[in-house]
Amino acid sequence: MTFDLNFYLAQITSLLAWIFLIYSYWKNKDDKLLYLQLISCIFFALNYVFLGAYTGLFVVFFEIVRDYLYIKFDDDKKTFLFTLPIYALIGIFSYDGIWSLFSIFASLNDGFALIYKGKRVVFLGIITYVLWLVYDIRYFSLPNVLAESVLIISNLVILFQKEKKNNKKFLTRGGVY
Repeated sequence: MTFDLNFYLAQITSLLAWIFLIYSYWKNKDDKLLYLQLISCIFFALNYVFLGAYTGLFVVFFEIVRDYLYIKFDDDKKTFLFTLPIYALIGIFSYDGIWSLFSIFASLNDGFALIYKGKRVVFLGIITYVLWLVYDIRYFSLPNVLAESVLIISNLVILFQKEKKNNKKFLTRGGVY
């Protein structure tokens, strides 16, 4: 990895993407929220352009369309199935080694999670963030790595708190609790 102008521009655009995304969650009006999230997606796309991570770029652009389809149509399962060939095409046309597939799997998992509600969504969200984390480590997008690490930890805390609250036993690496 060379620390040239593209590297620094990638880090700046990634940071801006996260700022707009986080700020969008504080907005109550749907039009402002969607507008801010669209700006965030544009900065994420620029981040991947500067890093030369073209699969991530195509996935981010497709996620804009995919999320619109989930909003527009009522049947989330059919919408998910409709997106599968698009992901395959992205993989075929932008494949750059095994690491490039991690962004596709992350987005696929994210789309799959939109079918469900509750605890399962939190668990699938963790998987999504881990896949994006691996992709962003490979392409050296530092703000993405930091933000996704925080999201993984926060989602794990949410998941464990829900399990503890329900007073259920769950399996961890250290044993059954």
